[in-house]
Amino acid sequence: MIKNYLSPRLFFVFLTALFIAQMTPANAQVSEMTLDNGLRIIVAESHQVPIVAVDVWVKAGTRREKPGQEGVAHFLEHVLFKGTPTHPDEESVDGAIEDLGGTLDAATSYDWAHFYTEVPSSGYPQAVALLADILQHASIKSDAVDEERSIIIDEIGRESDDPIASLTDTVRGIFYDSSSAYGRPITGSVDDVRSVTRDEVAQFYSTYYVPNNVTVVVSGDVTPTEVDSLVDEQFHNWKRSISLPDEGSAFASHYASVPTDASRIHKYLTQRDANQSYVVMAFSAPSVSDTPDAWTMDVLLTLLGQGPNNRLDTSLRQKLHLVDSISADYLTQRDPGVFTIAVSLPTSNVDVVQADILDQVRKVREAPVSDSELQRAKNALKSSYLFDVDTDSGHADSLGFYDSIGTYQYDVQYLDHVSSVTAEALMQVAQKYLDPDAYTVALQVPTPDVSTACNAQSNPRLTMTTAWSDQK
Repeated sequence: MIKNYLSPRLFFVFLTALFIAQMTPANAQVSEMTLDNGLRIIVAESHQVPIVAVDVWVKAGTRREKPGQEGVAHFLEHVLFKGTPTHPDEESVDGAIEDLGGTLDAATSYDWAHFYTEVPSSGYPQAVALLADILQHASIKSDAVDEERSIIIDEIGRESDDPIASLTDTVRGIFYDSSSAYGRPITGSVDDVRSVTRDEVAQFYSTYYVPNNVTVVVSGDVTPTEVDSLVDEQFHNWKRSISLPDEGSAFASHYASVPTDASRIHKYLTQRDANQSYVVMAFSAPSVSDTPDAWTMDVLLTLLGQGPNNRLDTSLRQKLHLVDSISADYLTQRDPGVFTIAVSLPTSNVDVVQADILDQVRKVREAPVSDSELQRAKNALKSSYLFDVDTDSGHADSLGFYDSIGTYQYDVQYLDHVSSVTAEALMQVAQKYLDPDAYTVALQVPTPDVSTACNAQSNPRLTMTTAWSDQK
């Protein structure tokens, strides 16, 4: 008789997940409230430690940018902390939060921007007040815009030096309609940044940084009553916008270049002086509103390219030693997303590795995974999620992220969603989104290996109406 049991490593992961589930802020009671001006408040009460995370989310990512103003959303992130009438410069802003024992951070993506800090609970009212001041009264000075221009250009340069990040931008650009924000780099191009004006940044700020486009998330050693009262006090004078552009009509955010003909495969080749090659393959993926496909895709992602001993890493790195690294990624978005597989490898292995990846895709499409493999993937995903939200800042981040693209309830119910995924559902999602005969691939090779890469087309499945472009 064969006994079913967990391996020591998986047993540790499983026990860790159970332990964290008992103590994590993810177990906190979550409440919501909307002020008269439309500003939303989400509170996650957890008294494990005297810490509070304050995280303000604005539905003002790159999808809100107008044509010709690409990069302005990310530019605003850089200048928002540069001063207000009350805190006249960046040093004053930073000093105010450092006096509370915290730091201010920010991030911008396609659907959102957010601004966050974590402080001892005794100082969180002052942190809320500071963020309220910044969100409502940022000065957006011309000299601050000019100062940040070179900093952002340096940031773009660093990203372009990262082959995987650069190729991922490339496949997204191929995947989406040319008018879609999802197909553009979040930072904008160097030319975009050079041309952005102070007035454009200020206009974006005044248009989208309005209370009915903002959610304040507070997680930690607080109660909903005190938070609701505090946030109301700090934000109630912020005037609701009566002309906030409809997010649903904010320029095309749909696929245009996704292959629909089974004989079409998009390929892109670039070259650079380097020691190895890099490949990013991209398939279609669900939006956050495509349920249950979205959380089923998370399980499929874990099984194929993120979890411990996932199929791609086990096959191509551990067993065949054909790649130096391989992983998969899928960013849940308000609109349909992209499932990517990123690889670093010797150029001579490019052809066989792509073929093996497509074979792995076919396998998950053609037959249900075993119960044991499905459970391992679920356990790994749950453990990863619980580690992500095991702090107040992590929990606030997760709640705010899902609320900015849909609803925070997605986060509240996430573990239940993952538990509900079946092998049949996993196979159906693979069939729906991961098409081995319709995908996009971007390849970067060392300059001397270009001819090798172009000629390495031994697998007939990889020669279907392909068009290679060489961009230096």
